[in-house]
Amino acid sequence: MSAFRRLPRLLLAASLLVATPFVAHAGAQSPPVDPRDSMDVASLTFDGAKKVSATDLKTVLFTRTSSCRLVLFAPICKLTPNLLFTDRRRTTRKALGEDITALRVYYWRRGYREAQVDTVLAPVKRGMAVTFRIVEGEPTRVGAFTVTQRAPVLSRRELDDAVALQEGDPLSLVALDSTLARLKVAVWNHGYGDVRIDPIMPAPDASHVVPLTIDIDPRWLTRVGMVQFQGNSVLSDATLRRALLLRPGALYTRDAVLESQRRLFQSPAINRALVVTPAAGDSVKQISITVTESPPRHASVTLGFNTIEFGQAAVELRHNVLGAGRWLSLRAAAGNLLGEQLNGRAVFRQVIPEDTPDASVFLSPTYQGSLTLTQPWIAGARTSASVTVFGGRRSLPGVVIDEDAGVTLGLVHELGPRLPVGINYRLESTRVRGGAVYFCAGYGICDDATVTALSTRQRLAPVGLSAWIDRADDLEAPTRGYTAVIDAEHASSATGSTFSHERVAGDGSYYRAFGRSDPDEDRFPKVLALHGRAGWVQPHGILHPRARFYAGGMQSVRGFAENELGPQVLEVRRASLIAAGCTDATIASGSCNPSGIPSSEFFTRPTGGSSVVEGSAELRLPLGSRLGTVVFLDGAYVGTAGLDVAARGRGAITPGAGLRYRSPLGVLRLDFGLRPVGAQSLPVVAAVTDANGAQHIVRLATEKSYSPIEPDPGTLRSIARRLVVHFAMGQAF
Repeated sequence: MSAFRRLPRLLLAASLLVATPFVAHAGAQSPPVDPRDSMDVASLTFDGAKKVSATDLKTVLFTRTSSCRLVLFAPICKLTPNLLFTDRRRTTRKALGEDITALRVYYWRRGYREAQVDTVLAPVKRGMAVTFRIVEGEPTRVGAFTVTQRAPVLSRRELDDAVALQEGDPLSLVALDSTLARLKVAVWNHGYGDVRIDPIMPAPDASHVVPLTIDIDPRWLTRVGMVQFQGNSVLSDATLRRALLLRPGALYTRDAVLESQRRLFQSPAINRALVVTPAAGDSVKQISITVTESPPRHASVTLGFNTIEFGQAAVELRHNVLGAGRWLSLRAAAGNLLGEQLNGRAVFRQVIPEDTPDASVFLSPTYQGSLTLTQPWIAGARTSASVTVFGGRRSLPGVVIDEDAGVTLGLVHELGPRLPVGINYRLESTRVRGGAVYFCAGYGICDDATVTALSTRQRLAPVGLSAWIDRADDLEAPTRGYTAVIDAEHASSATGSTFSHERVAGDGSYYRAFGRSDPDEDRFPKVLALHGRAGWVQPHGILHPRARFYAGGMQSVRGFAENELGPQVLEVRRASLIAAGCTDATIASGSCNPSGIPSSEFFTRPTGGSSVVEGSAELRLPLGSRLGTVVFLDGAYVGTAGLDVAARGRGAITPGAGLRYRSPLGVLRLDFGLRPVGAQSLPVVAAVTDANGAQHIVRLATEKSYSPIEPDPGTLRSIARRLVVHFAMGQAF
């Protein structure tokens, strides 16, 4: 038996031997407390812990500190220990003795084999102050360290990536276990599924140094033999085999096992999939896979709201078993619910002033419906195809209403785990409803005849290519890793499209955790999150509003409302111009000067741009159980090169802060962005009515120096108006 295999027994024996006298010592040092009584823990500290963090030490203890249930209750908790607000924790003398043993074992496993621990108890106002006194001592260190291979399987780089110990480090069994596990995985992924890895460690010498040798014996190549399934009654064995990378005769590797399991689990027809690893000793592995099938039909309902789309509701119906692994899903969603009632009230943004002619258009409910047939595992386990029929009415707030109906054909192939590429073709009939102001400001087309022509149904038919990678550790609240996606599309008469353009866009996020991990899984970790976005489009003629770029909003630059950052024009009412001394004649000719009109009487109309560069940095910190805070800095620039628009490109950088709450439904987010101070010169348009009653849009010759927070940026009211509030579910990125 190798030295490594004897370590658990030695560890247990050493722990039992060294713990007993220190439990007795703890009793001698503590105040006279009846051992039958439990005690409230008012505070918990570690005196002498220098090489490890107190946070890590708390993870192994039974004893916990009483704490406030929510940071918002902190003032109340200081006044009263009421259980409604305070999570009261108690401990006993016996539990403290077990905690001493746990701390000794913790240090021993990390190389500090001579560490000593005792306790000191001190009565305080609300219980006992518990102090663990620790003398860490000198660690047992790694001496000469070598890794030997009986056959040259791993490269030098693979060895360096796997090894977590170095000469001179404390002999941490945690790091050693991690090294052995990584080495096994690395060799296994070369096809040596029965690899044997043995650490050789003699007893420490007088200077507490241990030479360490790790011997790697790959033994023989292992291959996949027969693959059998258990638990499937609806899906056939032949269908399930198409999802596997474990094919008879192929090398038996760990990546193939995990990837096959993941691909099976991706099917909504399967609730659980487990690949049973065969025992070592045979070079041909007989694989057994146990699956648990889902109910053939599934239905779900989702309700929610945010500050820009008001009330939302969605229904999804899915038929999981159509033969050959196919499934059919029907999804219907509605947004802008109660838009007219909630517009500009409470926390909800004012999407558009209620007395504008097209207010009802933007505040009416939006909807989306789709029916998707998905066929997984075609031409191999890595490829899937889908057909979607869709239709809906979507709103770009304050910009345009986009009505569409059509079909999408898609093909996705995974180059590697969580590294898919896809190609799709979308053919749709689309109609843009933006009002005369939108077409005049965004396209330079102000006559009614052309506006009417553009408002009729047109074809949009782009061919798109996408690639994305996901290396983040969590879908809802990532703490480390990165994600990235890039999209390219082409639309022209050759693809059947009325609109023509080339468009490229990329989006990426990076997450890095720092500080010690917290034992409370409900607490948010400390994370630095970075996000970037860039895009460019080259139009050939009229550019569809959906192909344009916009910035600002709850998932963009949070110092602005949705789509507010970027090229804009100002719309002003005729009554405001008349009150400022203009006449119908000067308005119609464009010579009316709007400079004297207060900014509050204008409202902005985003036009979209042909390029965008955007970036965000966000620091995420815990506040208490389930509650966290963030500080962020967002910035973006949206350009207009190649577009015939009245507005110019614009950029801004905005700071902000927010709160996060981990609810049973997901992470709830409340962000406060700070709009920048300063006026900008913007084009002004106004609607005029001719003698025949027809409405026309006129661009005034004089631009307006516009600031949404005039007259005085220093007043309390103006400072409050600089705050842009966003409430939604999920992290910003």
